[in-house]
Amino acid sequence: MYKILLNSPLFKGLTEEELNRLFKKVSHQIRHFRSGEMLAQSGEEVGKAILLMEGRLQGEMVDFSGNSLKIEELGPPQMVAAAFLFGPQNKFPVFLSAKTEGKIMVIKKMEFTSMLSLEPRVMVNYINIISGKAQFLSGKITFLSLKTIKEKIAYYLLQRMKIGGDNSVKIDQTQTNLADFFGVARPSLTRTILELESQGILTWSRERVSVLDPGKLKFILGK
Repeated sequence: MYKILLNSPLFKGLTEEELNRLFKKVSHQIRHFRSGEMLAQSGEEVGKAILLMEGRLQGEMVDFSGNSLKIEELGPPQMVAAAFLFGPQNKFPVFLSAKTEGKIMVIKKMEFTSMLSLEPRVMVNYINIISGKAQFLSGKITFLSLKTIKEKIAYYLLQRMKIGGDNSVKIDQTQTNLADFFGVARPSLTRTILELESQGILTWSRERVSVLDPGKLKFILGK
């Protein structure tokens, strides 16, 4: 268990021995979940800290028409709904479901608060996590405001080019998953990719996209 947790951003900088001592003072539970299981409903109170130990989870929003939009996919050893554990509106903003079977660690809010006071490094790590989530959600709002598939692709690639520092972007998900992420049908996404390739803007392989003309991607976004 501790080897998994040592890779979590929440426990960055701690040793296995330090983690062992910390969890002897903090009550926690390990819960298993099944593929397809709904772990939390949108609007449900976030009363516990949840650490994903194994498996994959996804957060989805559902509009009034019943259409779902995948907001985020989580893998271990991430913290779930970290930014919503405290505050006046501490409710799950999305429906949280399991993509695969796996397990989570659950820590009651008071126990988690005690953990933060017992180990200042965990407190600093937690602040960094929720700050990162706020920045992620800010970017997601910008993304959702984009109207066309071309705009969504352009924004997605330019953001990852900025992180990677070159014109090659690693694609770590299938086109089906990417279409879910964009909130569009896969055939529509495929047609748009082929159109961008025919215009000489990019080449798209299974695992990597080479951006041939970044200026045209910026033009699509009106930059």
